[in-house]
Amino acid sequence: MIAEFRPPASKESARLRLYLVGLVLDMWAMLAAFILANWLVLGSPWGEPGKPHGIAIFTLLAPIYALLAINSGAYGIRMLGHVRTSAAHAIMALAQAVLVALLLVFFAKVGAQLSRLTLVVGSLLSAFGLVGSRFVVTALARRVLGAVPVMELFIVDGVPLPRLRPSMAVLDAARAGIDPSEHDAAMAEKLALAVGGAEHVVVACPSEKIEDWSIALKSLSARGEILVPELARFAPARGGTFQHQPTVVVAGGPLSFRDRIIKRIFDVAVSLAAILILSPVLLATAIAVKLSSPGPVFFRQIRLGRDARPFRIYKFRSMRTDMSDFRADQLTQRDDPRVTRVGAFIRRTSIDELPQLFNVLQGDMSMVGPRPHAPGAKAADSLYWEVDQRYWARHCIKPGITGLAQIRGHRGNTEAHEDLILRLQSDLEYVTDWSIWRDIRIMVATAGVLVHHNAY
Repeated sequence: MIAEFRPPASKESARLRLYLVGLVLDMWAMLAAFILANWLVLGSPWGEPGKPHGIAIFTLLAPIYALLAINSGAYGIRMLGHVRTSAAHAIMALAQAVLVALLLVFFAKVGAQLSRLTLVVGSLLSAFGLVGSRFVVTALARRVLGAVPVMELFIVDGVPLPRLRPSMAVLDAARAGIDPSEHDAAMAEKLALAVGGAEHVVVACPSEKIEDWSIALKSLSARGEILVPELARFAPARGGTFQHQPTVVVAGGPLSFRDRIIKRIFDVAVSLAAILILSPVLLATAIAVKLSSPGPVFFRQIRLGRDARPFRIYKFRSMRTDMSDFRADQLTQRDDPRVTRVGAFIRRTSIDELPQLFNVLQGDMSMVGPRPHAPGAKAADSLYWEVDQRYWARHCIKPGITGLAQIRGHRGNTEAHEDLILRLQSDLEYVTDWSIWRDIRIMVATAGVLVHHNAY
């Protein structure tokens, strides 16, 4: 049932005011941070006589930060509801501003007049202040703008109304007398009045009306979209062009070239550090495995990596050599006779996975990503890709030592189809919403699930 319709009012001016409030709060937070740095380092909030230090640094830093932050999108729509993302952009802009300020100080030869410790302390305190100001702006945004910072309008024309959130404004095109097939000035005016200040318009209509609505929506300054349920079988997909012809982009990799570089640098740095720190554990485990039963220290098995290309994964051997399951055809059972006593311990504590740090260094794996599967792995009696056709979408990124599915408890044997589907849903969520900060959070959370009851 569609309630009485009123054209939505724009939230654009309110957002602009909130962006300005955010910028002012950031400036005050940085000023307070450098005054506090003066007091902590020099014993006075105003610095030394004739050398204001913190205030002088703020005066140099503030305009540089403001320009870089605005350019990076720190004051865009993400500031009103995505604290982590907005804070990350702001802190990155602050770091860049500090580097630019240092270059200016170096070339101006005024470094002796400024306290280096005050710069460091003030910058660190400023980072905390920038994060705090975003919590304030987010709280204000929820009071001023509600749950949705952008005004949206849903237009339904001759099809059942889908389930929408309660706050969504809904317009019945037939009841409002809007016929998109009438391509004249009167109809364009009627549509514009109905849309009002909406900045995002979504239309649900029969397939034969899609072309008419496409023409009608082009007259609006709002972003216009049309629901096309037929495209669901290609999801996730987006529009593209090839030689001036429209296409449906159904694959393209979730990470840009820049993102892949960042992720690779992170992987190499973390894996090298982990190998150095855990070298006593690696050495002790290797000795224990060698003494536990005849055979090699490492177990090598073919797994599917990025682009579904096979690679050899390294693990500490946990089974007797003559009983090892190289094809992953047989699920490991509790008290499995194939598993040695040392193997049972290292499987339960995830120590058997540590050699995969070398897979990360080689570039076959990442620290975080979907876990790699063997080609013959099954859920119940079905191969993984037979259970869900979305399975191959998880291979557009490197597999990881840990992942979103693992920290959510989806580990161990896949005894039923549901076991695989739960992991797959987490893997696809990770693939479509990657960020380096999420990788860090997943790695931190992994520490709490290293020992798990499903490992045997």
